[in-house]
Amino acid sequence: MPDDVRVPGGPVAEILGVLLDNARLHGHGTVRVTVRDLDDALALDIADEGTADGDSARLFERGHTEGGAGTGIGLALARDLAVSLGGRLSLANRAPTTFTLLLPVRAAGVHGADDRNESDGRRGDADPQDEAGQGGPGGC
Repeated sequence: MPDDVRVPGGPVAEILGVLLDNARLHGHGTVRVTVRDLDDALALDIADEGTADGDSARLFERGHTEGGAGTGIGLALARDLAVSLGGRLSLANRAPTTFTLLLPVRAAGVHGADDRNESDGRRGDADPQDEAGQGGPGGC
């Protein structure tokens, strides 16, 4: 995997937001985020010190809530977004409670710094705000 990796910010940020909110609302203790390089994929683990109780598959069903908290939409949406990126979202049935977001490097649009933007030949490490004509020197 390249040293400098960029991921699609919108969907990945949404998924991570759901997982971190879930850990805050339902988890216990410290929340730890770990990124692992799996050669052709990037794995993001979000773990807290709680235990995954019950049927983990049900947690991803629309409308399912634990303890009456939440809307039952977040994890279902997060899983759908992961799949739309060519990835997968899973929950380990062991302590500590760990959600893993797996994103294939190419299929999910994850690019290294040496990748070129096919439409304009620019490097993949360009700042998206600069590309939109915002940010950067004089671009305020």
